[in-house]
Amino acid sequence: MSKIADIIKYEGDNSTFIWKHPCEDFNSLTQLIVRESQEAIFFMNGQALDMFGAGRHTLETQNVPKIGKFLNRTTGGDTPFHCEVYFINKTVQMAIKWGTDSKIRFIEPSMGIPLEIGACGEMNLEVCDSRKLLLKLVGSMNGIAWGDSGAGFTKSIQHCFRPLISTAVKAHLVSSIKAQNIDILEIDENLEMLSKTMLGRIIGGFEEYGLTIPQFYITNIALPENDPNFKRMKELYTVSFQTRMIQADALVKTANCK
Repeated sequence: MSKIADIIKYEGDNSTFIWKHPCEDFNSLTQLIVRESQEAIFFMNGQALDMFGAGRHTLETQNVPKIGKFLNRTTGGDTPFHCEVYFINKTVQMAIKWGTDSKIRFIEPSMGIPLEIGACGEMNLEVCDSRKLLLKLVGSMNGIAWGDSGAGFTKSIQHCFRPLISTAVKAHLVSSIKAQNIDILEIDENLEMLSKTMLGRIIGGFEEYGLTIPQFYITNIALPENDPNFKRMKELYTVSFQTRMIQADALVKTANCK
C-alpha cells in the first residue's frame, strides 16, 4: 500500500494552471493547505466533490460534507480513503504569446492589390471556472499548463487553443481593417482598436472551457515588405501623397494672391 498523505499542498510552479497532487491515499484528518489565488478540487470515485479556497482545511465529515458521506468513520478518523486532488492556479498568466499559423490574404481595397499579412501578439489568461476547466480539458491527466514543458503533462492549453486564436484572427482581422477604413500602411495606429475587436471574437471559445482573457493584444501586423506588389503600392501611396501636397500648396498660393 502506498504512503498515506497527512498534508496536501501545492508543489507545482507558477506557470501551471492545474496541478494534480501525486498522492491519492489520505486519511480523514488530513490537512489541506490552499494558498492565496488557488482553489483545490477533490475527486472521489470519478466524481468532482468539494472545492476549497485559500486556507488550511481538515478533512472532517462536518467540514467536508460531500467527501464525508463517502468515508467510513468507524476507526476514529484514521480511515484511509482514495481520492484525487487538483490545485487550480487562479493568478493571471501574463504575456502569453500567440500568432497566426499562416499568412492572411488581404486585397487592398483602394488599389485592388493582393497582399499576404500575418499577425502576432500577447494575451493575459486566467481561470474563471475551475470545475469547468478541470472537467472539460484536463480529464485524467496530471495537470495542464500553457506550453508543452509542464511537469509531464500530455497536453497544453497552447496546443488546444492555437487553432481557435489563429482561425478567429484570420477570419475577422481583414474584415475589421476594411470595416474601419484603415489604411494598411497606417495599421500600427489602429492596433489597440483591432485588439479589442479580436478579443470579442475569441473570448467566448475560452470561456466555454472555464478560462477568460483579461487582455488581448495585437502587437504586430507583419506586412510583406519584400513583395513587389507591396513595394508598388507604397510607391503609388507616395506619389499620391506628393500630388496632394502639391495641390494643397497651389491652393495656398492662390489664396494668398487674392
